[in-house]
Amino acid sequence: MKRAQQMAIVAFCLSTAALHAKTPLEFLREASKPQFRDGHTLPPLTRRGWTLPFEVRVELAEHWGYALEFGEAHPAAVAQLDDPDSLPSRICALAASNPARYRLFVLLHRPFYDKRFLEGLPPETWCYDAEGRKFWSPEAPDEVFERAARIVIEPLKKILARSPIAVILNGGEYALTVYGFAAKAWERDERVTKAKGDRSWFDYLSERKAHQELIIAHAVRKAVPGALYIYYHTEATHRNRYPTWWHWSYDYRRLRLVSDLPSSSIYSLHFNSGFTGDNDMLTQALNAVAQQIECGDPLSYNWVNAGWERKELGERAFADLALYMGYLKCYYTAGMIGGIAGYFAYPKGGFNGDVGHQPPHWLQQMMVLSYVHALFSHLEDFLRDGTLLPGPNRHRWSKDLPAYEFPTEEPNLRVLVRKHRRRQEWLITAWAADGKERKASVSIPGLGRVEVLARPCGSVYRAILQDGRPRWTQVDERVVYPVEGHR
Repeated sequence: MKRAQQMAIVAFCLSTAALHAKTPLEFLREASKPQFRDGHTLPPLTRRGWTLPFEVRVELAEHWGYALEFGEAHPAAVAQLDDPDSLPSRICALAASNPARYRLFVLLHRPFYDKRFLEGLPPETWCYDAEGRKFWSPEAPDEVFERAARIVIEPLKKILARSPIAVILNGGEYALTVYGFAAKAWERDERVTKAKGDRSWFDYLSERKAHQELIIAHAVRKAVPGALYIYYHTEATHRNRYPTWWHWSYDYRRLRLVSDLPSSSIYSLHFNSGFTGDNDMLTQALNAVAQQIECGDPLSYNWVNAGWERKELGERAFADLALYMGYLKCYYTAGMIGGIAGYFAYPKGGFNGDVGHQPPHWLQQMMVLSYVHALFSHLEDFLRDGTLLPGPNRHRWSKDLPAYEFPTEEPNLRVLVRKHRRRQEWLITAWAADGKERKASVSIPGLGRVEVLARPCGSVYRAILQDGRPRWTQVDERVVYPVEGHR
């Protein structure tokens, strides 16, 4: 075959493929939409990652339960608000036109990443190790955080002057770090050791971290009253998992006041073994939930993710989305009322152009979260007026607290139960975390023994007592996936 003919065939194939390739916006518009209960009061979903195109943000807000994305409330972005044609201005105008439909969320600006801000801080801000490396001091002056608070609230005020703000996400990960990173510097600093006194390092550092973050949190809450303020993150997922877990964490009992709702961070195969194994994601989630409930905080808003490109993991980097759906159903049953969809690698093709014949994984994750959010909008009274039952066992790691699940004969067959506080009704979620659909049998106090089908995508049931016997009805028998035919 002549080269000219070969090139013509290649060009034809490429043009044909281009005709069938779609954008994220097209995938969203063509997909089955989540069905939310009219009048539900669950907070809107949000996301963290690179900002999305305007039209995609609008589609997510109109049909998928997400708040309208502003992006980071950075002074440079806010400066564009005076230009009515700028993207920030268009976002605020849309949110102002219908605040109930377009609930605005913003990412808090973090001046701690600004070199000029850091260079202007007083010397008491820092500690040094034996090699002269600089670390944040637990005794950094309050004035440092008051200065940061003044910087972050100015852009918020300018946005608020144009549109209500529904959710503010503080991505954290700045200033004071955990013991495992800076212990050698702190242990040789006389000012720090004197302030610590006889307290454990865990208690001392947790108290100082909460103190510093509350300066910013209080300023934001005062500047934008009524907005949901979520901080990354309030810890407790790895509590008691191994002897030195506290080297890499803070005490939830201290940090709980920093965020309006508890906010754990659990990402697929990121400091966990995925949906199964000895360090699985649901066991981490329930470890945090157990401490949250002990502190009187039964509802949560969490940072979630089903994987992103990591070359060392290959295809394993991307979780099975049916299993992810089942995991999220369990998490919602445990008291989750919303979350932040994270993504941490810039995808091939970006977020706007043609991305192929199937929705990209980052988008499918967001869609799955939306489907589960919509399902539980119909079960909201079980979340707000229900109690997660502790189950008969203690948590695998935190043995001073309940497991908050009901044991089956198999470790990968997970069952969680909520009991309505005002009526004799139970909500049961069964999940086959290993992907093998089968029956699960558990005995529930006040209800009796039930046998329900556990699916990879999770199965949710409402149960009552009828003539002294348990009766249950599945509420999610029909499953909607981002891609038709996915089972």
